[in-house]
Amino acid sequence: MDKVVVWGIFVSEDTKRFPNFFPIGLYATRDKAVEVIQGLPKDVNYDLLKLPLNFNFAYFHKKTGKLVGMDGIYHEHFHFKGEHESD
Repeated sequence: MDKVVVWGIFVSEDTKRFPNFFPIGLYATRDKAVEVIQGLPKDVNYDLLKLPLNFNFAYFHKKTGKLVGMDGIYHEHFHFKGEHESD
């Protein structure tokens, strides 16, 4: 049986601190999520993550034990911020 996944759209912020993004939509297919991304405002960047259900993808630092990221997920970045601004 295939793993059940959702495609999450997240706004990406310019900070280096994790997490540096927040969710704005979940979709059943990548195609629908990309279609939505193309229609969103272009003054920010977006990340598209393929998130498996019933799966813990947290990544903890081996020495400190702090949550530092995500592991085992597919990720795409859509860079728009600054591309449409005039100099």
